[in-house]
Amino acid sequence: MKRAEYETTADYRRALQVMREFVGEVLGGEIDQMRRFCFGDLTNAKFIGDIKDPDMYLVVQGVYIILCGDVYDLTFDNMGSWDEAGTYAFRGDTMNSFTSYFGGKEIEEASFGYRAKFFGADKKPELWRKIEEFHKIYHWLGNFIVIPNRGSARNGINGARGMFFGMRDYFDWFLLAVAEYQDKVKSGAGGDDNLSSFEKLLKENGNYEPYFLEIGAWENRFFLKHYFKDGRPGLLFKTPLERRVLKTAAPENRVGEGYYQDEEYMELLEDYLDKSKAVIEYRTNKMVDCLKEKLQ
Repeated sequence: MKRAEYETTADYRRALQVMREFVGEVLGGEIDQMRRFCFGDLTNAKFIGDIKDPDMYLVVQGVYIILCGDVYDLTFDNMGSWDEAGTYAFRGDTMNSFTSYFGGKEIEEASFGYRAKFFGADKKPELWRKIEEFHKIYHWLGNFIVIPNRGSARNGINGARGMFFGMRDYFDWFLLAVAEYQDKVKSGAGGDDNLSSFEKLLKENGNYEPYFLEIGAWENRFFLKHYFKDGRPGLLFKTPLERRVLKTAAPENRVGEGYYQDEEYMELLEDYLDKSKAVIEYRTNKMVDCLKEKLQ
């Protein structure tokens, strides 16, 4: 839908109203407070809604609609939770994960950062400080993105990129996969016999087709400059793809070659923390800038 037409829809108008009320009631009337706002700390049920994941809170769904709803003709009704039937075409996603790399959430203090503790990260004060800082910012607005999510795998595309096809939540890997899929479609090699299992899931979502939105357009449309070079997705994180799928475990449980060892995992964490922080801060500021313009 053309942007001007989309901005006349009831969902777009509702999204603006939700955002204005959020700014007034939660941010004290100052939208710039969203530049450092952790949605994981939001307690006002009015803006949380029915889905208890910060990347799908009602107010965050409103952000998706305001900023990029015209790309996918987003509505509050076509965004929703995972289910096996693929009921909802779109879902919010957290781009750079805490749990996948560090382990544990704030629910139990003993579990916080348990993966990193396997490798002695808690014995390195500067690294542990970065981990605690990342935990505070990974639910900032700039770490959220809405994606086409239908798929026959458990939890759709969101679940598939997270664990079921080995991407371990790396967003740069996901973009590379979309680009490779689009290349196959454009070359005429987009039949099932030539597609990987993950690419077959992408095929179930017409919104990943190059005729719908070329991967090169994602860079500016979704504020993804860190993941692109010369108009094409590239690897942001330095860990080679084949090393990203190793397992984490306490030293006594690392049997065989399929496990990270201390030095490699510590280097992975440092790289992941520094680059993820840069992405989150950049995208948050760009998204808030655009929201300010739309709310004027």
